Amino acid sequence: MKILNQQNILPDERKALEKWTSKAKLYRDIKKVSENKYKNTSHILEENHIKWFNSLESLFENYEDNTILFKEIYRADIIDNIFGIELSNEELFEKFCSQFAINGYFEFPDIICSFSADKYYAMHACAENDKSKSSKTPRVLYIVEKRISKYLYIEEFSQVANEEEVLAILKSKFIVKNIIKKENNFVEIFLDECEFI
Repeated sequence: MKILNQQNILPDERKALEKWTSKAKLYRDIKKVSENKYKNTSHILEENHIKWFNSLESLFENYEDNTILFKEIYRADIIDNIFGIELSNEELFEKFCSQFAINGYFEFPDIICSFSADKYYAMHACAENDKSKSSKTPRVLYIVEKRISKYLYIEEFSQVANEEEVLAILKSKFIVKNIIKKENNFVEIFLDECEFI
């Protein structure tokens, strides 16, 4: 296996990483390709989006995991109301948290997924994406410790400086190791990736 670096990366792989990290719309469109492939959805796709996803997927076939030295990786998300009822921020936060139990299982909703090697950048990026800019917006920080799948550190190819981005294609489950609720509707969830799919 090769090391992912400027010398080894293929032009189509470089282009796909550029698209993945450049605009939120392209990021979402590429995710739709993965949903069609792995979750049997039927999003209408453009040929370029399929090509870019295929190139991103090939990274995991062609390069070795370059995140072995990272003790943890992080993903921060705004907690969306997917429950179909009107909820206050506090109610939404509690309902979201009630889905998790220590030693319970969790699957990320996305197949292709971004993390950061930098905890504070992950939290900052989440806050930047909060349209309400409220300190009480419900947020979650996933902290992945034990990893089984291949993860790729793509910072040197990212269009966003200092993001410390780690890319993964996740088809596995995670076990919840710890849940720490903090003030202002913020929770940290510690995860270990399971050996089985």
